[in-house]
Amino acid sequence: MDTVDACKIVRAHVGGNVGRLCHDKGLSQTTFANMVGIDRSHLNRLIRGRNNVTLDVLVKIADGLNVPLTDLFFGLDDAPPRCLVEYDAQDGTAGDPGKK
Repeated sequence: MDTVDACKIVRAHVGGNVGRLCHDKGLSQTTFANMVGIDRSHLNRLIRGRNNVTLDVLVKIADGLNVPLTDLFFGLDDAPPRCLVEYDAQDGTAGDPGKK
């Protein structure tokens, strides 16, 4: 199974959630990156869905935002990754099953 498209969708979705959560808490990327001990440019690329991120960094981010890890994956529902790609191909909603 080719997972390249599914990975892009998940990265974009997780990054968007991180960006939204930082914004909701009034945190700039620089401030938040310093809080969790990661490079601001790495955080920026993560938020834009450009960087693959390790589980260690996701744990730091969730802890820094004081949210459960599942909040970073909010909106991906219970669908296997291939279903996100199929959904995206059907209606062009960037793989977000919650946007119907």
